[in-house]
Amino acid sequence: MSGSAQADAATGATRRLGQWVAEAPRAWGGEGERQAASAFVDTVACMLAGADDAAPRAAYAGVARWGAGGAVVAGTAHRLAAPWAALVNGTAAHALDYDDILEISNAHVSAVLVPALLALGQERDADGGSCVDAFIVGVEVLARLGEALNKTHYFKGWHTTSTLGAPAAAAACARLLRLDAARTTAALSLATSLASGGKRQFGTMAKPLHAGLAAKNGIMAAVLAEAGITAAADAYEGERGFVDLFAGVPRERLEAAVADFSGPPAIERHGLWQKVYPCCGSVHRSLDALLDMRGEDGLRPQAVAEIDALLPEIEMHNLPYQTPADAMQARFSLPYLLASALVDGRLALDAFTGGALARPDVRTLIPMIRMRPDPSQGGDANVKDAPLRATVTVRLAVGDERARTVQEPRGHPCRPLGRDALHAKFVDCASRALPQASHDAAFAAFDGLARAPDLGAVAAHLGGDHGQG
Repeated sequence: MSGSAQADAATGATRRLGQWVAEAPRAWGGEGERQAASAFVDTVACMLAGADDAAPRAAYAGVARWGAGGAVVAGTAHRLAAPWAALVNGTAAHALDYDDILEISNAHVSAVLVPALLALGQERDADGGSCVDAFIVGVEVLARLGEALNKTHYFKGWHTTSTLGAPAAAAACARLLRLDAARTTAALSLATSLASGGKRQFGTMAKPLHAGLAAKNGIMAAVLAEAGITAAADAYEGERGFVDLFAGVPRERLEAAVADFSGPPAIERHGLWQKVYPCCGSVHRSLDALLDMRGEDGLRPQAVAEIDALLPEIEMHNLPYQTPADAMQARFSLPYLLASALVDGRLALDAFTGGALARPDVRTLIPMIRMRPDPSQGGDANVKDAPLRATVTVRLAVGDERARTVQEPRGHPCRPLGRDALHAKFVDCASRALPQASHDAAFAAFDGLARAPDLGAVAAHLGGDHGQG
């Protein structure tokens, strides 16, 4: 990135961020664009897999009465106005908790940005390359805010997918609309008035709805700024502004986070964690550890007396359910997830049906599994300063003990999904909403998004044969 937005030191953080979003050259290089295209593919997969979930179906039922529009509702023949399509598709993308994570921000980035950009881009006849460019910009904003506010903000209980996702989506949408620096700054500022959502909602429909709301709110903030709505130009760093209210950290942290835009973009610096398991990311390290023992040591359920998972305190907060009552809760239940994985040798989408949750062999294991906070991983230090890890210890009925520690789980930027694995995930997810004959064409369309002259033609691949009416 160039330094065109490295404004005078007296310029406040909000203005500086807005100026960079508006004026940064569109010169990301092949690796940034490749990762962005991969994120679109992965998120569309999650959107299609989640399209028939109860949360997006209910969201569609709630907003459809306000009229049709030009943006495709994933997995259906329906079209809605851009804000409502983004809300429904964002909810679908996050419904199964299979979507990616920007770990520096503790946020599900693409479930917010992709639905927002696809919906607004269809409405404004954008090309695919502009959407990829806007996505990279949105990731940058989310990363910078994450560096400034986390983990304090996240530790307090804010759901960053919503609270930081709305400003990131506003930035991405402002970029797509080619707003000038003043209007982009207004969009970022307006997004602070639309940013909310707490982690108390984990395990309920409101959790995936947060991603949809952030996508919708990003569109609204950018379009209102485009229309001339103004807002405080120091909304982030000002007294009683976003930093003060949402984190309470020194404002200098934000100033430092936006001081220098040189170097590779955040999508390359940090990378995106694309999930291999459809559940809360706080369990993925423990799942890897247990499945490694199962595969390498021949560990089987009948041999187990007790399983102990040692986790960072901040991850334990995300996992409140010991014995889940439904699939939503199951995605945030470490005992259920480990029990299911140990029985099946994997954790896939079919682990979240009613029948799977009720299996006696899984239910028998749940009381044997506990999690404890790792005293060496307390506090709210940012992940770049204190990488997280999990240790799983298995005590066998015969008295032996085995343990594994995992720091970077499968799918993490340090252990990325290969193209074949991404394609397999896409096909598995798409099979739940699209005819088999269309899977490869849909994959290719989103994989080649940066070169697509017509976003509408690409987005048409989202449509399915079943409706949500």
